[in-house]
Amino acid sequence: MGDRFSGRVAFVTGAGRGQGRSHALRLAREGADVALVDLGGAGAIDHPPYPTATSADLAAVAAEVRAIGRSAEVFEVDVRDPAGLQAAADAAAERLGGIDHLVVNAGITDRFHNTWELPVENWRTMIDVTLSGAFYTCRAVVPHLLQRAENASIVLIGSGVAIKAVPGLSHYVAAKAGLVGLAEALAAELGPYGIRCNSVHPAGVDTDMTTAMVELNGIPREELLSGFRERQLIARNVEIEDVTAAVTWLLSDEARRVTGLAMTVDAGETKK
Repeated sequence: MGDRFSGRVAFVTGAGRGQGRSHALRLAREGADVALVDLGGAGAIDHPPYPTATSADLAAVAAEVRAIGRSAEVFEVDVRDPAGLQAAADAAAERLGGIDHLVVNAGITDRFHNTWELPVENWRTMIDVTLSGAFYTCRAVVPHLLQRAENASIVLIGSGVAIKAVPGLSHYVAAKAGLVGLAEALAAELGPYGIRCNSVHPAGVDTDMTTAMVELNGIPREELLSGFRERQLIARNVEIEDVTAAVTWLLSDEARRVTGLAMTVDAGETKK
């Protein structure tokens, strides 16, 4: 597909399936070696009980990257574990020769709750995984980006609900809105070094997260997807590839003067 990332290394969280897998494979196809990070056997999500990527999922993505002809290193880490993330970042940089690009993709969803009925444990888990996990990831990886600042860039994966909230998911909305602020703060801090940081905010995408929402809420998949489409100006499903295209561009030198941007890939959901 090209060589936009030839000679570079990308660190991708939530890489075992869904959007993270898609982003990692696209970067590999465009020349990057990839550090693949996901939970695997390193823990479990209990509030809510949430199916996460397995060791086998991660191994399968690594095999796909290697089949493309790029190097892949696998790290089974809970993003709620700062020390584990630090060890993964340090090992990835040592084994792959550094880190140039960071995709902060790991996150979870939940059942719909009114805010005043939301279990405290579910709020805490959402913030710990989706927002604090992003902070821990950046804290671990950014020092390595500073060593290769000429081409370095970061993308945080948010959600359209960070821009235009929906009811029933206040903890998810709050966590994803926090990523907007984190990305903007990093853009301001890293700008003097020439390192860019942006965030991408998709509409609902049909992934394993959608499967989890279907199972947690007990609603038909097509009903959930049609609800996504009804909120959009263009009433067509937003696909994983649409999000990956935005992520890839923002990481690339083609976006070399783009930083601090909250880019929506939402078929107009936040404008309706």
